[in-house]
Amino acid sequence: MKVFIVTEGFQSTGYGHLTRCLALYQAFEEIDIQPTLIANCDEDGKKYIDNINLDVYNWLEDSNKFIKQINGSDITIIDSYIASKDIYIQVSESVKKAVYIDDFLRIEYPKGIIVNGTIGAENLSYKRKPNQRYLLGIDYIPLRKEFWDLPDIKRNDKIQNVLITFGGQDIRNLTFSVLDSVLENYSSLNYHIVLGSDNATKDLCKYRKYNVKFYISLNAEQMLDVMLKCDLAVSAAGQTTYELARVGLYTIAIGVVENQEYNLKGWIGNGFLKKELWYNQNDLFKQLANSVKKNIEHSEKVNVTYCDGQGARRIIKTLL
Repeated sequence: MKVFIVTEGFQSTGYGHLTRCLALYQAFEEIDIQPTLIANCDEDGKKYIDNINLDVYNWLEDSNKFIKQINGSDITIIDSYIASKDIYIQVSESVKKAVYIDDFLRIEYPKGIIVNGTIGAENLSYKRKPNQRYLLGIDYIPLRKEFWDLPDIKRNDKIQNVLITFGGQDIRNLTFSVLDSVLENYSSLNYHIVLGSDNATKDLCKYRKYNVKFYISLNAEQMLDVMLKCDLAVSAAGQTTYELARVGLYTIAIGVVENQEYNLKGWIGNGFLKKELWYNQNDLFKQLANSVKKNIEHSEKVNVTYCDGQGARRIIKTLL
């Protein structure tokens, strides 16, 4: 079977596309199907998708090469925020089964299968057509294989370890502002700070007097390990929130790009998140402090069934 997974990932746009496409790759691999992942990405992006059958080039600029490469394939999955509708039409006309990963009704898709694993996506106003099929909602969110099958998770009764992560690029430079804000009132807690390679050059000496540990560009196994150590997380409201919900880690999420609005409202709707916060609101750090205080004084455990981690397997099973 000839399968292609096509995506992009840059520091300026984030690496969530790469990680969820890796999850789909792993689900194919689990049943002995070897896809090719075509990625338009930077060097940091490659770190998230290493040790796979990978072809890196700008498939949008070299569309002739791209369409020729996937032509006649059994399944081609495309996950992009920037590809034009024309590219999608060419894909749908060139392959046996075309699959489109969507997050926010970005375009009106041609014939094929539309997958949106955003929580609450089943309620979005897609213009459904007879030649389309839709896989919508949290049951179809693709998480990396390390998050598929987890043992029972036991956490501390009190919050002792705090995770702060804003993705591999932290496009709003929130990591250290959030850390400084929380340290003002809770300097005795243990902090686990996940950075991308760009943030690794910052002067970290000022934090030596605190219980702060920094991690650089973690893979899925390492990220899972850190999540399991922690009792509270402060995170951007993107793909990572689904992994946090999977491990049952109480989370304060901050929206950093417009399309994360669906995530925030969806998670608030089902109770995983308690408050909608945005990077550019005037009282962000006041609201953050209130949320942290509430959780530390009245810590509660999250129900891990908010996300069962089986989305990638469900998608591939449906496609086959």
